[in-house]
Amino acid sequence: MSDAPMPARGNLVADCVRVMKLRLEAGEWGARLPGERRLAEILQVGRDTIRLALQQLEREGVLEPAGTGSRRRITGTVGKREETAALRIGLLVHRQLEQLPQPTLFEIDGIRRVLGDKGGSLEVISPAWYEQRNPANRLETLLEEVPCSAWILLRSSAAVQEWFMRQQVPCLLRGYPHPGIELPHLDVDWHATARHAAGYLWRMGHRRVVVLSPADPLKGVEAAVRGVMELGESGFEASVQVENGTAIGIGRVLARALQTKSPPSAIIATRPRQAATALTWLASQGIRVPQHLSLITLAWEPFLDYLIPEITGYRADPAAVAKLVMRRLERITAGDRNPGGNSWIEPTMVKGASVAKI
Repeated sequence: MSDAPMPARGNLVADCVRVMKLRLEAGEWGARLPGERRLAEILQVGRDTIRLALQQLEREGVLEPAGTGSRRRITGTVGKREETAALRIGLLVHRQLEQLPQPTLFEIDGIRRVLGDKGGSLEVISPAWYEQRNPANRLETLLEEVPCSAWILLRSSAAVQEWFMRQQVPCLLRGYPHPGIELPHLDVDWHATARHAAGYLWRMGHRRVVVLSPADPLKGVEAAVRGVMELGESGFEASVQVENGTAIGIGRVLARALQTKSPPSAIIATRPRQAATALTWLASQGIRVPQHLSLITLAWEPFLDYLIPEITGYRADPAAVAKLVMRRLERITAGDRNPGGNSWIEPTMVKGASVAKI
């Protein structure tokens, strides 16, 4: 995902040597080269090719021989470029790109585009250990191997956030900060969004609603649940149903909610997939939306546009969010650890046909 030079498919060893020299000249790897496995991932070639390229660089005096268990030191004989180093941003994510929601992919693409216009680059990294309980040593190694001007932390754990705060590494949390974390952040105001959704349902005559929540302990979901529960309007009641991430699980919790003495008249989905499954499961049970039950979603993905009826929900423009991210990163990389500005994104409500007045 980086915009840095990559080796061509030909004489791979010679081209790897050429590309590594270019990256060394740009000061990309600091004083020590990343390990062989990481280099193979970065340059997208096999480790045998990397070993041959490293041997050539050692013969040319660009690298010192590797010691046992240590990474190769760069000798400094490769000249550094005189121009100001371009902005290089690292993005740490909890999943591979193909597993991320489409709005997140659109946002990442927007960030890359803005960076590219400024001559910068984005390095996307999804390490398997990102959500481990104690990632400190791996984070330290990663930041040595991939030096960046600043980092974006997407859906990061408390341990990751604490390490970046303690080490004072320039970063922006793309999500909610955990308790005790004082780092700049940017996320949808899930509390206000959910409260607005609950208020809209109450004004449409709904007094009993069910909130679908994933099993993952996400701070944004917790804030959304609080927003619904704190509506405070007379006669309004809300219950939370925790689903296990499967279609069967969502159907099971909906069935349980609808079998109570006081069943809900509306559903609030905290995730787009929940809205899609709820719509189809209800149809399979002969329950029509919105004639029998209303449905609203707090988050949006493009596939929802292909469902009938159109689901009422909230949308944030990924391109606009990408610009907000970059404005904060530019201030952070300039040395401002507290870039200010509103940390909350306010999505736009799009009224579909899935909510009826009762």
